Amino acid sequence: MANITQQIPDFLGGVSTQPDDQKEINQVKEIINGYPDPTVGLIKRPGLKFIANIVSDTSYDNAHWFYYRYSSTEQYVGAIISTAVKMWNVSNGAAVTITNGTSQGYLTVTGNAHNQFHVISKQDQIIVLNKAKVTAMSAALSGSLSGTVASVADLPAAGSNNNNVYKISNTSAAEDDYYVKSDGTTWNESHQPNIAISIDASTMPYRLRRTGANAFTFEANTWGQRLVGDTTTNPNPSFIGKTLNFSFFANNRLGFLSEDNVILGVPNDTYNFFSKSAIVQIDSDPVDLTCGSQRPVTLTSAVPVQQGIVLFSGSQQFMLFSDTGVLTPAQAVIKSISSYEVDEDVHPVETGTTITFINKSTSYCRVFGMQTQGQGASPLFIDLGKFVSQYIPQTVSSIVADTQNSFIGLYGQSAKEIYFYRTYVEGDQQLMRAWYSWKLPGNVQFFNSDKDKIVSVVKFQGGLVLLTTELNNLPTTSQITANTLPAENLFFDMIASSSGNTYVSNKTRVQVPFALDSSLTPFVVSDGGLQLKVESTLASGGNNYFVIAGSNNYTSLSLKVGYKMPFEVQMPHIYVRRGEGVTDHTAYLIISRMKFSIGLSGNLSFKVKPLGESNQNLTGAVQIVDYTNLNAVPLDESALFTIPVLRRNTSYDMTIFSDTPFAVALNSAMWEGNYSTKYYRRL
Repeated sequence: MANITQQIPDFLGGVSTQPDDQKEINQVKEIINGYPDPTVGLIKRPGLKFIANIVSDTSYDNAHWFYYRYSSTEQYVGAIISTAVKMWNVSNGAAVTITNGTSQGYLTVTGNAHNQFHVISKQDQIIVLNKAKVTAMSAALSGSLSGTVASVADLPAAGSNNNNVYKISNTSAAEDDYYVKSDGTTWNESHQPNIAISIDASTMPYRLRRTGANAFTFEANTWGQRLVGDTTTNPNPSFIGKTLNFSFFANNRLGFLSEDNVILGVPNDTYNFFSKSAIVQIDSDPVDLTCGSQRPVTLTSAVPVQQGIVLFSGSQQFMLFSDTGVLTPAQAVIKSISSYEVDEDVHPVETGTTITFINKSTSYCRVFGMQTQGQGASPLFIDLGKFVSQYIPQTVSSIVADTQNSFIGLYGQSAKEIYFYRTYVEGDQQLMRAWYSWKLPGNVQFFNSDKDKIVSVVKFQGGLVLLTTELNNLPTTSQITANTLPAENLFFDMIASSSGNTYVSNKTRVQVPFALDSSLTPFVVSDGGLQLKVESTLASGGNNYFVIAGSNNYTSLSLKVGYKMPFEVQMPHIYVRRGEGVTDHTAYLIISRMKFSIGLSGNLSFKVKPLGESNQNLTGAVQIVDYTNLNAVPLDESALFTIPVLRRNTSYDMTIFSDTPFAVALNSAMWEGNYSTKYYRRL
């Protein structure tokens, strides 16, 4: 048998559910709580800091959650349930004062509220759309027509007809009729008397208007009126009498989707959907078009792009565009561009130049990317999930996109897992595309990424907690040598400072601000990185405590508390590679050892489980530095681990594991073994 050595250049290929001999050289079976970064390698995700307990019961189960950023120092997370809306400040979890925020008829829903609303924001206003609400016009106005004339030349003097309304009939066709009203000096274009000119605001989207820091008012909008013409020359918007499915902003216009119609309001007049003149059509008039198709179409979402607006339905996609690039009533056109199945409840998101959407099967969901091309060209589609078939469950109900960090996340409110897909593109080359997952302390009700800041709400012990963290924020050398453990660089969950330490019955009790969860492993660490073993948890006197093992008194220490967050990478079986994408899966291969190149890291464990056995050999948790100063953070900037294996390549499973509060960065690996082709004839 010949000795052989091959290298795994990095771990940035992410998860693949393909057979191990078909995986790319840098792909693995599973990544839990990892974060692939092209600079530092596959790292442990940052821990989530506990901000506040925001809800103490289950009243917000299946709520519709949204995020609102007013400024760099003022962000909010909100939830809508039937008849009520509530918001919390992200920085401290404080409840926001919302005037008229409860007992609102417009917010009434039947059943699950999660998919019943759509929310968009504009400066100091948040527009809330109820998909179940049928829109309507208000009651008709009183008034009467003073007379009808054939042309303007036949009108009487304006001065003697103040407030009188005349109809100018022109020809026999109704399309060229219009109305004028005297103001005592001249005749001005007006609307037909005794018709509805206003949209019923109680049936249209409401708004949350910011009135100050931590203060909002929930109220009906004031919608534009039909000031000229009649229902023929200035018709009702096509959404009247129907429900609204989606709202968006494009070309300085507010847009709605309703059944197979897309309706854009007047530019720079957000809530106006009527024309300004019945005599002549102008470019700023509303755009109201129907998607023509041979099959029934219900538009469910829209994504504005450079070429126009991509419109999605459950089985077909369209592009709303104009040849000039400016959407006007005369030039706007809708054409069909593709026929992919799209989940109607999970709205597509845009990440840079790609629009990501999903469709679901019985037990899992597929993820696709759409890249729009030049004017008139069909878009390109990419099956983003082709390497992870059946990896993403069909229970996911939301997609979040982070354009700055080039990733999407998918999650459902009934599970703790979030599934991510991250890319790195340099020029025309895609240098990284990786699937991975995070497991949070509770079922994920909401998740969002905003300028490297992660904001999440999870269900925890019968209530809801607000958690945040910062991406791309590994400890620096100065922080490591300062003998201080910065709160933003910890790598466990529910991170919080102890609410108070007491010494009772020869035991140190560390008070925690959150609930006790027996399914999670409690964790206590001091500023210098000293980990204190927790022997039990205790609820006493209305407070929750972690009880430290041993009789030492730690009440003088500054302690951080939380629950362990395990980082796990499941390695695939190793095969000899004979070139790009070519593996030798028939040879006899013994893996002698594996060597892992580690970046900035603390302790690591390597678990080797022989095939068919329940026990596993544990190498680690080994401190990878040669020595550590007392009270110093035990991290080293680089190291090399050698793991003995001495097994056939397919007769064991290896897992890389860490649940310490310190960073982990996997850079590359190399394996050594004995390779034989003796029993196979080869050409």
